[in-house]
Amino acid sequence: MDKTFEALLSADDARILKALAPVDERGDARSIMPLLNALAKTSEQKVQQRITEMLYQVKVSGAVEELMKALQDPALRSVRRTILATFWNAGLDVRDQVDALVAVAVEGDAEECFECLTVLENNEFLNDKGVLAGIKRLNAAIASNTDEYKGAMLGTLLVELQARVGKE
Repeated sequence: MDKTFEALLSADDARILKALAPVDERGDARSIMPLLNALAKTSEQKVQQRITEMLYQVKVSGAVEELMKALQDPALRSVRRTILATFWNAGLDVRDQVDALVAVAVEGDAEECFECLTVLENNEFLNDKGVLAGIKRLNAAIASNTDEYKGAMLGTLLVELQARVGKE
């Protein structure tokens, strides 16, 4: 798979598309970062669409941890919305990532905040400890927020988490 991952980082879009087939067949959590790096570097619509489709279907063990790591990678900043959308499109369990996702919502732009809200709304169970930490973080962020649109989403996220306390 190392040669396949190397091909994903190529500047040649045809080579990238060819490398996606073995990743789709045999890929595991180690494939996520190379896929995201390829997505961040390409401007080819066909490549972007195929990688996004693959990510939205990821069901491999360790995917949540790799995606959470990707959210912190400055080189992947341009694809953060796709990373966040992957959680809910793939139906990944983020019950233990609540506070980290709230931190992304607070730090990110309004669209990233919306994606975090969607991810958390669509997870049936959330860890109470993370929910409580997220509520505290949101209260502080709402008090200092100046973006009306993002503020409304932060408020909606706060209401969602408050409704979840004690429901794990």
